[in-house]
Amino acid sequence: MEGSLKETPYEKRIQRLMTGEDGDQYGFYINITDNIVREVKNPEKACWEDETGRPGGVTHWLQKQIYPYILDNEEEKKFRRTFLKEELLRIFQTGQRHIQLGYRFRKGKYITCYTVNIEMFEHPVDHTVECCAIWRNDTIPYINRVMTHMLLRDKYRMIAVLDIQENTVFVRKHTFENTEIPCDSPLEYEGFIRELSEKCIQEKSREWFQTSASLNTMEENLQVAGTYSFTVYNADRGAERYTYQWLDKEYREVLIAVEDRTVEMEKDPLTDYLNRDGFVRKTENILKKNADRYQFAIIYFNIRKFSGLNDVYGYENGDRIIRSYMDRIQNSTLRPLVLGRVAADRFQALVDAKNLEPAALGKLLQYQVKIGEEQVEIYGRCGIYYIPKQCKLDVSQMCDLAKMAKNKISNQYVQPYAIYQEDMRTEYEQKNLALLNLEKALEQEEFVVCYQPVVEGKTGQIASAEALVRWNSSGEEPMIPSVFVPELEDSGYITKLDTYIDQTVRRFQEERYHKGKRMIPVAVNLSRMDLMNSRLMERICTELQETKVPKQYFRYEIIESAYTIISKEGEEFLKRLRKEGVQIFLDDFGTGISTFETVRDYTFDALKMDMGFVKKIGKDPKRDAIVISIIDMAHRMGMKVVAEGIENKQQSEFLCNHGCDYLQGYYYYKPMSAEEFSKLLDK
Repeated sequence: MEGSLKETPYEKRIQRLMTGEDGDQYGFYINITDNIVREVKNPEKACWEDETGRPGGVTHWLQKQIYPYILDNEEEKKFRRTFLKEELLRIFQTGQRHIQLGYRFRKGKYITCYTVNIEMFEHPVDHTVECCAIWRNDTIPYINRVMTHMLLRDKYRMIAVLDIQENTVFVRKHTFENTEIPCDSPLEYEGFIRELSEKCIQEKSREWFQTSASLNTMEENLQVAGTYSFTVYNADRGAERYTYQWLDKEYREVLIAVEDRTVEMEKDPLTDYLNRDGFVRKTENILKKNADRYQFAIIYFNIRKFSGLNDVYGYENGDRIIRSYMDRIQNSTLRPLVLGRVAADRFQALVDAKNLEPAALGKLLQYQVKIGEEQVEIYGRCGIYYIPKQCKLDVSQMCDLAKMAKNKISNQYVQPYAIYQEDMRTEYEQKNLALLNLEKALEQEEFVVCYQPVVEGKTGQIASAEALVRWNSSGEEPMIPSVFVPELEDSGYITKLDTYIDQTVRRFQEERYHKGKRMIPVAVNLSRMDLMNSRLMERICTELQETKVPKQYFRYEIIESAYTIISKEGEEFLKRLRKEGVQIFLDDFGTGISTFETVRDYTFDALKMDMGFVKKIGKDPKRDAIVISIIDMAHRMGMKVVAEGIENKQQSEFLCNHGCDYLQGYYYYKPMSAEEFSKLLDK
């Protein structure tokens, strides 16, 4: 210090600050008021005086000794801003006496992390504001903090540092069981990756893993984003994420972290239950450990007409339905050992067979959900595959068989489940083969149009008919629509089939008309895809204008979910049909997606009440009251009512007594061929 400073408590304080403690590197003492460096403690003996030998300026000294070596631009800006004379005096005047800065410092080959502690005080004699700034080397504590943070975070299976320049990796910690990778020893990086690939990665993923972890791929991605990661499945089918991030970009040092992401990768984000991969892995583990001890079953669920629920009530309410459905399964008497969501409204469960009572599934699969002020009926269905002892199939194949059984359900209102039988596999394979040859099937007339008569409620006489379709793809027993229509809808081929049915019905009607035979209206179903197909709509309108058959003998039925998303073009199409005298029926009213807005806002000639209501007639007074209300509402709005799915006298009498206009079902007539239908009409 200068000679003016005596051995006073003040001087001793300055000496203590400048001397520092263990780990300090250097410091300086400055007069803030005069903005000069008074003394420097510096192992490198950096000059702190100007060319005349007098104390140098603070900014000059910092620009020469500190600023060029700070790595981060933001850290340098903060440092410069803090050491401005005006800033230090402002801070001092607020009553603050201590400031701490941190930055990374590079001088020579090494990068060092420093903490700078600044303590300000007032000189006891001349009352100038002064301070001591002490540099502490914080590199080791900094690295330990970073490493500790990485090690404690989530479930890290490995932490390592890669020196790209030297092609060397140092593993700090790992928990890999199938390999003996040494820690804290230099390893050649490519060899290290090969070792991981051979011992720790699934065989089918090894080539991709080696490509993703290569130096070129990794560094290229790091240069772009500063961090790089990829996920791979290990030999135990667990998911691991490899993350690379710069530890020191200039010297090309990279921190590598491998974390266990199995839980996250196998979780369905919407429901928090397992996704497909998680379901398969967990089920495999249970079956492997209990191969000969228990009998298990896999159940494949889905919600009937879920896309219609989304269309009517919106995707947010659709998501609520999915969550409630899975919670209902989880908390049921099935007590699933594993439950997962495959996609959309499709779910899979592994259950102990002793907890599975198929006859009790009806109550589980059908329930009500409140959406706004409405109670919406949810109809589920499921397929069951009982896993035999010593089964050679993998879990995915078992799930396919359960799904196959679900697709076999013919009448979900009577029995909303089906148990897999071996003959289903043959039918399934034949059906898929036929789907691949749809064009040929249409050309060879493998699709058979059938007619189911509809009777008048008051008289019991045939009043109209509905055109249905069967597919005889093998020349044997025809397939019913529930087997192949979903696949045609998914594949986009349903419009071709609907076109074929419509043209077949038109030819049937024209033939009877030209022969002067008895005529009744015949209804054809249109899917929502049909109402988006401008060519099909234009063709129907053109052929209606060209035919000599009176238009009242043609009808079209549209399910409500198709009408709720109808385009402007589709809406105009239906208006044109009604203007020509063609009647439009709203099909499947009351299936759980119906709203009064549909019948309020659009004009229909009749409502077709869903068979789910008919099945419950006489079993529940509340449901009987709903049926009566639907009939009354339709009549008040100027619409007729058709009830379908009638199977017994009790249902028929109830509907007739309450004014239902038309009745359809096996109690009266089953679907029949065109020849049988013609003979029936000719009687």
